[in-house]
Amino acid sequence: MASKVAFVKQETNWFALFPKLLVIGILCVCFYPIDKQNFFFIAFFIYLFLTLLARWLFFPNVLYEGIKLIREAKFQEAIPVVQQTIDYYSKKPWIDKYRFWLLISSAKRTITESSTCNLAYCYLQIGQVKRAKEIYEDVLRQYPENVNAKSMLNTINLVSKVTEANTAN
Repeated sequence: MASKVAFVKQETNWFALFPKLLVIGILCVCFYPIDKQNFFFIAFFIYLFLTLLARWLFFPNVLYEGIKLIREAKFQEAIPVVQQTIDYYSKKPWIDKYRFWLLISSAKRTITESSTCNLAYCYLQIGQVKRAKEIYEDVLRQYPENVNAKSMLNTINLVSKVTEANTAN
């Protein structure tokens, strides 16, 4: 049975909070002389605006569309959309690399890494186990510490062994 929730969960990189706090701090310092009572609220709203602007500029719509399709268990439809996200960040790797400083993501994993795992997950959900396995192996070549890819490969290998043992009997 297909899951309705994407497998890849985002972990927060706590170091990524530093740029966010730095920007809020700089904004507070800038607005304190102007309005000593409301400087924090002004700084916060300016920060919120900057964050939304950065997401609008650097997050393609296909990123959100792919996640939406995966959550709706429309895995076949999600595959080309997720691939577009991977292609976008492959052409602009600096966005993924500096996502903390651009205020767009605090995730430990890169957007490309998570999207590639989501792509493999989609293939797995539609029954293309061999293709999913190839993608997970590729993820581990690029990101050797990826726990999701390791656990999914272990699961795929275990299920394959059990299936082979059952068909041999």
